[in-house]
Amino acid sequence: MMLSLRDMTVSYGGLAAVDRIDLDVAEGEVVALVGESGCGKSSLARALLGLLPRTATVTGSARLGDDELAGRTDWKNIRGRQIAIVPQGAMTGLSPVHRIGGQLTEMLTLHGGHADPAELLERVGLHAATLRCYPHELSGGQRQRIAIALALAGEPRLLIADEPTTGLDVITQRQVLALLTELGTTMLVVSHDLAGLMPYADRVAVMYAGRLAEVRPARTLATEHAHPYTAGLLNATPVADRQVSWGSIPGSAPALDLLPSGCRFAPRCPVSTSLCADEDPLLRWHGAAQVACHHHEKPTFPVVPRGVHTPGGPVVHVAAVHHHYRTRSRTVEALRGVDLDIHGGEIVGLVGESGSGKSTLARIILGLIRPSSGRVEIAGEELTTRRGRALRRLQQRIGFVHQDPYDALHPGMRVANLVAEPLVTTGTPRDNRVRDAISAAGLPTTEEFLQRFPGQLSGGQRQRVSIARALAADPLLLVADEATSMLDVSTRAGIATTLRTLAVDRALAVLFVTHDLGEAVQSCDRIVVLRNGTVVEHGLSADLASAPSHSYTAQLLEAARTT
Repeated sequence: MMLSLRDMTVSYGGLAAVDRIDLDVAEGEVVALVGESGCGKSSLARALLGLLPRTATVTGSARLGDDELAGRTDWKNIRGRQIAIVPQGAMTGLSPVHRIGGQLTEMLTLHGGHADPAELLERVGLHAATLRCYPHELSGGQRQRIAIALALAGEPRLLIADEPTTGLDVITQRQVLALLTELGTTMLVVSHDLAGLMPYADRVAVMYAGRLAEVRPARTLATEHAHPYTAGLLNATPVADRQVSWGSIPGSAPALDLLPSGCRFAPRCPVSTSLCADEDPLLRWHGAAQVACHHHEKPTFPVVPRGVHTPGGPVVHVAAVHHHYRTRSRTVEALRGVDLDIHGGEIVGLVGESGSGKSTLARIILGLIRPSSGRVEIAGEELTTRRGRALRRLQQRIGFVHQDPYDALHPGMRVANLVAEPLVTTGTPRDNRVRDAISAAGLPTTEEFLQRFPGQLSGGQRQRVSIARALAADPLLLVADEATSMLDVSTRAGIATTLRTLAVDRALAVLFVTHDLGEAVQSCDRIVVLRNGTVVEHGLSADLASAPSHSYTAQLLEAARTT
């Protein structure tokens, strides 16, 4: 075996984040390690590279060929040469002030690689001209390819890819995953996207609360999976088909200091019994798979609701919006005559790949930038011509949910103060608005929760706090810009359910900006497809998913159904 883990455990302060894992990766094999945030995937990956903090303890065995990695202190000839990583957030990990050629040359020198920088670029599907570029001149997919090239510079035997497609549009995701699997390198791919990895992996290892729940050949996973958690992850992946429901796993993975006895998934499992609460299931062989479960019934999970009502009056009216900006050498047309309407109680999905103009249009609707031409009206009042206090007064009627729940909240502010911040800024009395907004976002309103800091919250809870903060001023419009792209699939379903409830209960107009067409099909009433700043198609979600009229929409649908 290329990589062999035996009884491997990673602990922080005596609490096991990775608990007695046995797993093999054969030479040339691609193994996908999947599970929600907090299940121990990244701790396992970092342990294999010696990147854990000093407070962590690693026991058991992790052998890469003849080299023992567990507890190792000298990584000089191992990291980068024997084993390398494409880290999470690699697109922003490149030096912004150095050209790509210089960064590749530095990595080759550091790890003794023998390839030429141009050869590395060719291997990841990029032209030699890219060597002269700075990272900001490249697309997200190109930067991710550069990160892969950097990892390959030392000619490693094992490559670990940690969430390699997070934040990328579906077309680019498929290209990056296809590239990784075509390299011919032994690989451990760490991700929360089970369905997206299945077409590209040889085997899938499903991890939950520090332990393996199921290990199975990828080709049989969709039809023969046996663990309820595996079924929940598959069900929680949005499919670009309205005939297929989008499910969600209730609750969240347990904290290390609150692990339940017995099966750790039992508190969230629809088929759990008293046996599950009392007895910890062992990982046992069942044919070609390993499963840790006392039962094999097919579970049923709650589904994300869809709109069943008639939308109210128009809240947003965008008419003939153009926007261009200048670079040193040219003028870029970001938007070209975009028209868009959103009604109260309606969720409209704005879909397109990176660079299509989605975020530019969202910023114009938020009043953050002025369009080159065209009009934006909020509840009949024109936004584009307003300045100063008049603009800020209208902006108070718009709520905004940021893409990154980890950067959007001040780490030194408590939940109650974070949600109250828009009210304090505008001098609006708090009354019961803070608790009402927190409750509407699906969070508890206990004093203990209100006094928590963001560091004490899960990713899903942080994003719900962002939603609550956006709701505090009782807006007419909520703009969610890639609000679920960095969350687990199960958490994304919960956020989508919350947005639907808000749209119905508050007659709130919601603009849902996303690169995930599957998620838009499942959670939105209507979809607007942008490409190169132009609306190429719009219509009801069901109609667009079943019979797209534009080839680009069909391409997005195909990518969503095959990743």
